[in-house]
Amino acid sequence: MAQKKRGSSADRKKWAKVRPFRLRVRIVAACHLREVTPREIAKEERLSPATVQYHFGALEQEGWIHVCRKESVNGGIRHYYTADRLRLITDREFKQMNDEERFETSEGVLMHYLDICGEALRKKTLDARPDSHLSHTPMGLDQKAWRDLQNEMDRWLERSLEIKVEAEMRLRKSSEGPIPTVVHLGGFEIPPTVMESTQAHR
Repeated sequence: MAQKKRGSSADRKKWAKVRPFRLRVRIVAACHLREVTPREIAKEERLSPATVQYHFGALEQEGWIHVCRKESVNGGIRHYYTADRLRLITDREFKQMNDEERFETSEGVLMHYLDICGEALRKKTLDARPDSHLSHTPMGLDQKAWRDLQNEMDRWLERSLEIKVEAEMRLRKSSEGPIPTVVHLGGFEIPPTVMESTQAHR
C-alpha cells in the first residue's frame, strides 16, 4: 500500500509570492490611515504571518511605524501599529459628528485647500509642470453611482498614500529633492443651481 508522504506540497498552505518593497509600502500606507496588525495585513495579502511580522519589525526598526497599543488575545499579545497619522478624519469619525461639527470641519479643509491653491497661483507653481492635473466635473448620479464614486475615491486615497510612501523610501536612498505636491480628493453633493449653470454654459 502506498504510504502518504508527510509534508507533501498538497498538505501545505500555498502563500502568495512576497514582493518586499510593495509589502512595506502597503504596511506603511495602511498605518497612516488606521491602527494595523500584522495578522490583518497577512490575511489581506495572503502571506504567511511570520513573513509579514518580519517586515513589520524591520519597518519599526527603521522608524517608519511604531506600536501604538497592545491587546491580550488567547493568552498572547497582539500588537497594533501606526505611523505618524495624517490629519485625516475617517468616515466613522465624520458620522459621529453633529451637523455643526461637520460643517466646521469641511469648511476648514476647504479653506486650507483654497489657501494652497492661491499660494501656488501667486508663486506660479500651479502650472509649472505641463502634466499637472486640475479638474472638477459636476455630474448627476443615482445612489449606486454615488456609492461607487465614494468607494473609488477611498481606494485612490489609499493608493495615493502608497505612492507617497514609495517616493519617501526612494528619496531616502537618493540625492534627489522632493517635488512639493498637493493631492485633493472631493466628491460631495452640490446645489441644483450649479448643474443648471454648467448646462447653460455649454
